[in-house]
Amino acid sequence: MCKIICKYSKTGYLKYISHLDVLRFIQRSVKRAGINAKYSEGFNPHMKTSFGYPLSLGIESTGEYFELELDESIDPNLFTEKMNMVMPKEMQVIKAGYTQNTDSLMKRCAYAQYSINIESDIDIDKLNKYLDEMLTKGEIYYRDKKNKKNKSVTRELNTKDLLHYLKAENINNKTKIAAVFKTQESGSMKVEELIKLLRKKGFETDYFTVMKIDALDKDMKPILQ
Repeated sequence: MCKIICKYSKTGYLKYISHLDVLRFIQRSVKRAGINAKYSEGFNPHMKTSFGYPLSLGIESTGEYFELELDESIDPNLFTEKMNMVMPKEMQVIKAGYTQNTDSLMKRCAYAQYSINIESDIDIDKLNKYLDEMLTKGEIYYRDKKNKKNKSVTRELNTKDLLHYLKAENINNKTKIAAVFKTQESGSMKVEELIKLLRKKGFETDYFTVMKIDALDKDMKPILQ
């Protein structure tokens, strides 16, 4: 099997397109780039691609991943060049390489690394104390979700089960939080949920931006090094 893994960005206005649209966009880009992708057999063949966990709308990223099975090998640098020629500057392949890993991409993505930038000069000692409490003691919060029968179900969650690292600093009268979230099939914490908890605690978080830096494996290393 010839399988290539790609790290790509999703920035600018493209942060507002859905995960499903990203899948379709990348598959169309593979075709436009003239890459010899492998397809499934049967009546309705589809391109053999796999993706990491969906990125929440409104969040930019320099650490998204997809894998693609190929009919024939191609130099990863040439692959990157061909793809970037047909993709907008807001979505570019940063790096590509071959992989023999048979685990699903989602299974390998154990953590998500974020940079959260808040347009407020928050009391940094008070903020870091609360962030530490989130990691050690934990903060209970609730998430409402529709089940398969379209009924609202409330789920109790604890931050210490979903967060790995949080640290804040003040830069030019603004607040920057370095964060590492756990990503797991049973469910992950959303950045907007963290922001809501900060707001509930009295921290000013009305204006903020988020950049996902990378996806990390269980050893805290980038999925593609």
